[in-house]
Amino acid sequence: MNRAPIGATATAVSPPFEPIEGKHVPFGWRERWKAAPEVGANAWRALGLVARADKGLLVQLLAGQLIDATLTVAITAVGPKIIDAIVGHAARTAIIWVVLELLLVLAKTAAGQWNTFTGVMLRSRLGLHVNLLILHKAASVSYPHFEDPTFVNQLTQARREATARPVDLVNQLLLVLKSAVTLTGYAALLWHLGPWALVVLVLTGVPPFLSEMRHGRDLFVLQRARTQRNRQGAYLETTLTTETTVKEVKLLGLSHWIIERYRVVHEGFHQEEVALHRRRARWSVALSLLSSGAFYLAYITIVRDALAGSITLGAMTLYLMVFRQGQTAMQAALSGLARIYEDNLFMANLFEFLGMPDDEPDAPPIDAPDSARPPEVRFDHVSFRYPGATRDALTDICLTLQPGETVALVGRNGAGKTTLVKLLTGLHRPTSGRILLDGVDLATMPAHAYRARLAVVLQDFARFQFTVAENIGVGWLPAREDRSSIERSVRDAGAEELVARLPQGIETPLGRAFGGDDLSVGQWQRVALARAFMRRSGLLVLDEPTAALDAEAEHEVFERLRALKATRTAVLITHRFSTVRMADRIVVVEGGRITEEGPHAALMAHGGTYATLFNLQAEGYREMGG
Repeated sequence: MNRAPIGATATAVSPPFEPIEGKHVPFGWRERWKAAPEVGANAWRALGLVARADKGLLVQLLAGQLIDATLTVAITAVGPKIIDAIVGHAARTAIIWVVLELLLVLAKTAAGQWNTFTGVMLRSRLGLHVNLLILHKAASVSYPHFEDPTFVNQLTQARREATARPVDLVNQLLLVLKSAVTLTGYAALLWHLGPWALVVLVLTGVPPFLSEMRHGRDLFVLQRARTQRNRQGAYLETTLTTETTVKEVKLLGLSHWIIERYRVVHEGFHQEEVALHRRRARWSVALSLLSSGAFYLAYITIVRDALAGSITLGAMTLYLMVFRQGQTAMQAALSGLARIYEDNLFMANLFEFLGMPDDEPDAPPIDAPDSARPPEVRFDHVSFRYPGATRDALTDICLTLQPGETVALVGRNGAGKTTLVKLLTGLHRPTSGRILLDGVDLATMPAHAYRARLAVVLQDFARFQFTVAENIGVGWLPAREDRSSIERSVRDAGAEELVARLPQGIETPLGRAFGGDDLSVGQWQRVALARAFMRRSGLLVLDEPTAALDAEAEHEVFERLRALKATRTAVLITHRFSTVRMADRIVVVEGGRITEEGPHAALMAHGGTYATLFNLQAEGYREMGG
């Protein structure tokens, strides 16, 4: 039975760290056009996102923009009335129009402030809503995706567009609507001047619209093409400023070298942006000259009519104001359409990510009745190859773990032990073959149901910046508030002395990120062990669980494991052969295959790889002791 590994469908796998020198984005118009996706219904999908985030705020913002547009036209129409009243010496009428204009201005100011407040509130609600969607999606896809650079690029792009783009797209839609209402009012006022004024007004707005659309497409192609280089730059910055790496950076004197690599990345960004914005500036200047020329041709025509007595001074003022403001409104509307087009392109990143299939739906832990029962686990001719690799990491593995049995996996680095653990824990699926838990194929079980029966300490265990109690309690969420379970796990991991020395005991925050107490690697390993023991699961997997402990502490931990092993099926990976002998069975992995298995005495008598490795390590201890 063959099953493709999760994540194997990616069309391209990028190298872990591409060369960054001299890497630039092509900017021929054909390349730009082909590189951008087709624009679909992203605007309406974004509107749906906003409505789901807070429909009430969206309706309020829509109403506010329409009121603002109506008041803008009304204020423009009232101004010339004041001038005509003054020219006609109608003081009372002039005062009435001034008071009316004041009321309209105050109302427009209030509407503007309300729209600003509503927009800020909506941005905040939408930012949370979209980020939660992204986090839920990330939680609902399987682990191999996070090893795929293509997926990580998609996640980065989605997070980059998460907060700003949906709100900006909706704002632009509302701006276009507001501008359309304003232009309708202006068109009615300009109609008396002649249809030519409306034609000029429309034509002067089209060239900037086309320019903005082209710039938006170019910007999208540029941003999308350099996502991985953005991640590389962020990685270099983190390497130079994060506690976990800065020690070695300083000891090796890498600072200047890393800074130079960082400079090269961002120098490339600078050159690309200069080229992009230089083209935009050239078009903007040319189109600005066109718009200004059209306005002043209209200006001359309107002044000529006023001098000829065809229109009043107030009408001349009205037409000039309406033409100037109408030109601005037209350009704003078309610019808004161009921004909508640009946002549509960028929103494709978000919707592509959210549209990924949930191959491992997120679900809370379940407290199944059989979770604590030691299971039988059987590898049935299992082989596995990482996506993009040219050879198998594991080949034809046949192995059965009996209920309550402790099995130690040993072998040289790179032999395939950790890959086998990834398959056993369900982080990866076999390329071929099956893994059976009490006779049930893991591929047919929901991930959360299987993992409820599994307790794990990984080689690169997590160091959560939580309190001690939370670090241990998250090992089994349903009991995270159960202090007696947490304290029992602390005892099982031999961490009582560690917790007693901390200033706030089990409530002490850990990690320096938020001002907590930091621990040594060995102490963190004790916490990770306690977290694993928090799960009363029947299958226990320990990948180098005591690598950072001294020999005495390691012996103590394994004595505790010996006491627990009767209630669990356990798999242990360790390079310290002195503790391997506690296992019921030892399995030797070489080159992705099982080459030997049996108890310690039998393997020593066999004189194979295990005996050789054991004797080499024992000889090293004897030499140090001598």
